[in-house]
Amino acid sequence: MLGYEKAAKEILPAVRSALAKELKSQYHIKEEEISKKLGITQAAVSKYVRNKCSDKIKLVENSISKEVIASCAKDMVLGNADAVNKCVCNVCKSMNDFGCGFYYGSKV
Repeated sequence: MLGYEKAAKEILPAVRSALAKELKSQYHIKEEEISKKLGITQAAVSKYVRNKCSDKIKLVENSISKEVIASCAKDMVLGNADAVNKCVCNVCKSMNDFGCGFYYGSKV
């Protein structure tokens, strides 16, 4: 699997899941609003918040820095429209074994 394919299939859903949980638990944002911020359906947010995603997504999510997710969630709450993209880039860069050449070199 190429780096960007892995990012699309594993990293992005894991970041969305972690962000959905953070926005719901720390900022008490409704699922519908979270779905708009993340660009996904309310049903997907519900699935993530209730931990009903695949074991692979859970495994990747558990390896993501909680500090990175907290910072990204705060940026989203403050209205930074590019917070999700920056978060995905930061997560990819922080996962040394990921090797995603697609995101390296991008400005974060």
